[in-house]
Amino acid sequence: MIKAPSTEESDKLVIEVIEKHLLHYTIQFFHKTDDGLKPYASGVLALIHDTHFILTASHVADFLIEYEQNQLYIRIDKNRYINVLGHVNVTDIDKSKRIDLAYIKIDPEMVPDLLRPYQFIKIDKIAAHDARLSGNNYCVIGFPEKNFSISKNIINTGANFYLTNASNEKVYEYYKLSMKDFFILDMKGKGTDISTGKPSKIDDQFYGISGCGLWFLIFNNNPTTGELSLDYRLIGIMTEFRKGKYYCLIGNKIRLILNAMTAIDGLKFVERQITR
Repeated sequence: MIKAPSTEESDKLVIEVIEKHLLHYTIQFFHKTDDGLKPYASGVLALIHDTHFILTASHVADFLIEYEQNQLYIRIDKNRYINVLGHVNVTDIDKSKRIDLAYIKIDPEMVPDLLRPYQFIKIDKIAAHDARLSGNNYCVIGFPEKNFSISKNIINTGANFYLTNASNEKVYEYYKLSMKDFFILDMKGKGTDISTGKPSKIDDQFYGISGCGLWFLIFNNNPTTGELSLDYRLIGIMTEFRKGKYYCLIGNKIRLILNAMTAIDGLKFVERQITR
């Protein structure tokens, strides 16, 4: 495993992994308004121990349990949506020291429709990660609310992805967040548009990506051929952003959801750890 390189070859691999895999694990929630369906948040589809789940943030899933009539919807075709059915488990943010995670054990009747446009990530692609690399090995991919328009009665939305590095200890200290439970990512300065290779301003409209995945990109060089390869693991769920002294995105580590599944549903896991 190596620090993310910045080459045409590595950029091509990243785009390929996002388009073939990460985008297909990532769903966008919609909610009903007086003006029709509008973007709400993001989530990750997972198949764990033969059970289908949506992993997301608790402040997202709270919408489903706040009022009985509340519904969230997922698009499965250009103009077709299904409502989310299933059992919701959320953390109490105030009591859990700002842990903001939820999982929805979805109704089996949703699965055939979801499998048409999406994929469910399996447990072998989910791993703990406690190191903090300075390379752009960290990928956040979700659906910002701002990516929304309506044309000929069809809703148009789109995902954004961000490649960045882990924040250092002083950022955790400033925001009083535990390195054991949280992952903080730098979002300062300018980035690079991976499709053009040109510098671009970091977008600061993150509303809507709450509940999306934090992915660790694993680059490897074949010692014989020198060929670069790329793998990935889900290491967290994004929950908030800060624009104060340190401009950053914040997520909760994935082991917290797995721990909750063990405590609530009796599921057992062998922890997979990504090390430097």
